[in-house]
Amino acid sequence: MMTDFSIYEVGPRDGLQSADTITPTHHKVEMIERISNVGITDIEVGAMVNPDKVPNMADSALVYTQVSHLKQNHNLGMLVPNKVGVDRAKRVGVNKFNVFFSPSDYFNINNFGRTLSSIFTNYCTALEGIPKKDVRVYVSTAFGCPIVGDVPKDAMARAMEWADTLGSTFVLCDTVGKANPTLITDTVRRIDADAELALHLHHGLRKNRMFDNLSAGFDNGVTQFDSSIGGMGGCPFIPGSGGNLATEELLLWGQKENLDCGVSLEDIGALSKYVESTIKAI
Repeated sequence: MMTDFSIYEVGPRDGLQSADTITPTHHKVEMIERISNVGITDIEVGAMVNPDKVPNMADSALVYTQVSHLKQNHNLGMLVPNKVGVDRAKRVGVNKFNVFFSPSDYFNINNFGRTLSSIFTNYCTALEGIPKKDVRVYVSTAFGCPIVGDVPKDAMARAMEWADTLGSTFVLCDTVGKANPTLITDTVRRIDADAELALHLHHGLRKNRMFDNLSAGFDNGVTQFDSSIGGMGGCPFIPGSGGNLATEELLLWGQKENLDCGVSLEDIGALSKYVESTIKAI
């Protein structure tokens, strides 16, 4: 079925990873299955990261094995920070890999302890033999760095060139929550690569501009948007970045613009109530 845009649901990973309490494995599995049942086919189910640093993702391998039956009709992504993460993911049958880095080396060093060139070299080794079509590249701080401010154009160009080496989908992340329609338009139009573009948006301090940001992305060819059911998650390390775009909001924007994504507001409403009463209540 042809649709105007698609949802990439990040609630099970980005929505839960920084939660104050640990979400039980069986609730994560149930949430993923419920997400799949409403017609969302692209889901980020977890992250193969250091369990001591991100305890809510410590069971990602187990979660994946329990939802892997969905792979027949769904793309189940796993966030991987390095070769160790890729190897762990492979062992449980993951075949869709999400990698991440920033064009800002200040951000990379503060968050990963390594420069972009080091991160890129590690990913080249880790992803050897994995088709580019199975790799989604998150480009953090695409619309500004919390440390240096505006990202230099040459740094962004280098990051996109290296992203093009690794994967076939680039996710431009509004890490600091300061994206606006003009910035989104300028950034998207500067990208010279044969790749699908996606947006990962945070609310920032001006929550009323989200629909304008979505429209700016769509008007410039972006047809995939990250969202998190119930607006869970965000970037807790950057004050003012705000929460994730909620899946419910994304659907409301689509309805306002007369755009279809194959998912109904009615079904999302039931899913949202489940998340509010079961997941957020933990």
